[in-house]
Amino acid sequence: MEKIKSMIEWLNKIDTFLFHLINQNGFEDIDSLMLIVSNKLTWTPLYFLLLYVLFTKLKSKIVWVIFSLVALIFLADSGSVYFFKNVFERLRPCHQLENIRIVSDCGGLYSFISSHASNSFAIAFFIGLVLRKIKLFIFLFSWATIIGYSRIYLGVHFPFDILGGMFWGFFCSITIYLIFKKKLNATI
Repeated sequence: MEKIKSMIEWLNKIDTFLFHLINQNGFEDIDSLMLIVSNKLTWTPLYFLLLYVLFTKLKSKIVWVIFSLVALIFLADSGSVYFFKNVFERLRPCHQLENIRIVSDCGGLYSFISSHASNSFAIAFFIGLVLRKIKLFIFLFSWATIIGYSRIYLGVHFPFDILGGMFWGFFCSITIYLIFKKKLNATI
């Protein structure tokens, strides 16, 4: 038990070090850009563009695709809160660390795992599985990574919160994809 405790402490030290590395090296010139990147409404045009691409590629299956996306976001978002944040109760860096850059509002109390990361990585992985377009997947994975980075930069998440959100998003996308695989007429 003592080894597990010391391993968790070691991981927390690494996580805090990486957080400070990103958060403390921010520039006021890009603070507003990071706020824009982190804002969910910023990406509304991208979501509509993705729906358009999905519609043009999967016209006959679009109802199932939209239903799958709704189920995916519900699972990724609510799961990040009920299965992780409310269980681990890890405080956000802005609620527990001193001498950090907090660019805007701190948000909720708990940070593990990041709902922003869960949702954006879930969308990236799911659309990658459905459309099988590597360039689109690389773009969406990069988009999700930038969103995750912005959450650390803004002082509201630790790096492992983002990593946990990425893995949860991946799990959710695989789960929903497998459930609706026949309806989506895709294979793994």
